[in-house]
Amino acid sequence: MSSTAIFELLAAISAFIAAIFIFDQHLHRPRPYKLVWTLGLLFYGIAAAAAFAGSANFWSVSEYKLWYFFGGILTAAYLGLGSFYLLGPRRVAHVLMAIAALISIYAAVRIFLYAVPSETAAKLATSTTAQVTDVKNFPVLPGDLTVVAILMNIPGALFLFGGAAWSAYAFIRKRAPGYRVLSMALLALGAVVPSLTTGLQRLGYSGGAALGEFLGALFLLGGLLISLDVFTVFRVPFTSIVLRERGQTAQAR
Repeated sequence: MSSTAIFELLAAISAFIAAIFIFDQHLHRPRPYKLVWTLGLLFYGIAAAAAFAGSANFWSVSEYKLWYFFGGILTAAYLGLGSFYLLGPRRVAHVLMAIAALISIYAAVRIFLYAVPSETAAKLATSTTAQVTDVKNFPVLPGDLTVVAILMNIPGALFLFGGAAWSAYAFIRKRAPGYRVLSMALLALGAVVPSLTTGLQRLGYSGGAALGEFLGALFLLGGLLISLDVFTVFRVPFTSIVLRERGQTAQAR
């Protein structure tokens, strides 16, 4: 099995674990940002799992569409929206969520109803993951989806990274406990590292993007686990078995 497939598998596992724990926290203490983060992490895991399947064997049209839709369109947008629900005005967050949902529906219809030409599908099955995921030089889906990806990814990444960076700065100024600063720093790294390692892939390191996806998922998992805004009770997911409970010092939202 290639290193790319291994990193994609680890990324999928990390994202799914994070989604399970955060959804459980939402059930314990419901908050919109927890639910939206759960969606973002679930999308992250599905995209990484599709990339793992393609990397471990041969890429199929179905795997490509799953990877592109959940990873290229949805993940960053919904993770960023989760941060906006935590830090921004609730009414604005609702409007942004409605816009994101409409764009998501449009993208789903365009992607899953689009018939990929047979010659493109054949080329897909004989290409490496580095080639397949280089969507600029290896277009598979209609060009309008590139615009959709930009509209979803750039604001989402800015919300996720900017929210984490701003929170870390605010915590430092308020002399908040170190773990709160660390939590925000990890979330910021989870937003930026995948982009940096994708750049490494373009410089010739074929496993760069997959490594970045794994590290991004790992940083997000770590940052959310440490966050007091998310985890006030550590318990066996979906049960009442509490492993540890800690005081809530952050203002409830």
